[in-house]
Amino acid sequence: MSPLREIWIIFLRELRRNFRSVKGLILLAITVLGGGLVAFLLAESDEVRKGEIAKRLAERNIENMSVEDALIETKRLGLTWWFADKDTGAHVAPAPLLLVFLFTVSLWLVPAVVLVLGFDSVSGDVQHRTVRYWALRARRWSFVTSKFLGLWATCSVVALAMHLVIWAMIVIRGEATFAATLSWGFRFWLASVPIIGVWCASSVLVSGLFRTPILSLLLNGGVFFLWWLLHVPAWFRTYSHIPENAGLDYVPTPSKWLFIFPNFYDRFLLSPQVSQALIGLTVTLGFAAVCVAASSVLFAKRDL
Repeated sequence: MSPLREIWIIFLRELRRNFRSVKGLILLAITVLGGGLVAFLLAESDEVRKGEIAKRLAERNIENMSVEDALIETKRLGLTWWFADKDTGAHVAPAPLLLVFLFTVSLWLVPAVVLVLGFDSVSGDVQHRTVRYWALRARRWSFVTSKFLGLWATCSVVALAMHLVIWAMIVIRGEATFAATLSWGFRFWLASVPIIGVWCASSVLVSGLFRTPILSLLLNGGVFFLWWLLHVPAWFRTYSHIPENAGLDYVPTPSKWLFIFPNFYDRFLLSPQVSQALIGLTVTLGFAAVCVAASSVLFAKRDL
């Protein structure tokens, strides 16, 4: 049997197992309901924001700028600061604000989703000896690759489900047109997929180191927490220090430590510059490939 055929068969098995499992269904339901709640709260706050901008324009007698234009300019300044990049901030500014918030929130929820779904991706089969069935019928690296692809696809679908709830609420409330919502929403979700792949690949690598899923869960959680622990101080060093003479269009200089955190590459993946987008894709997909390759090598040497 060809390696591609092996990967395809095990990949389909992983998808069926993940979406038929109780934890998969519960997680999908919680994600969708949570996405709906977040969308409702953010939609209400967005209305307040628009009202405040309209009030300030009236107070200052600014007649040559509409509320929408003022809102886009406000978003441009805020997103330029958030992404630490003028091009990305200006490019994303016309997008519905709810989609921008959803994109950010979903990226922060990704590690938890991957941790719940992926901690036993390899160790579970090793513990119950079901891996021996596949080891006789498929190459070990095909088995590991299928595990990664199955987890990556599952988490991406869960993220898409949450995005779809937000898209529907935006269209129903009239926050943006259907075409604009679909266009920007799909771009945001697509930009999150490579980042999801990084978290999934690291989870598969850690899961393959143990026979017991609980140990895999603990170490996976520890690795994710360490990643976050290194990220937070670097984030505060980058965004808390603002020069006294900084204007509204101030662009922070990212700390070097931020580049080790997967979510930081959202600004590259959303950039209108092809070179920046390619850098984001190369780093995220390259890191995922290295993790899967390392996991395959280690798994090939294991006594099953």
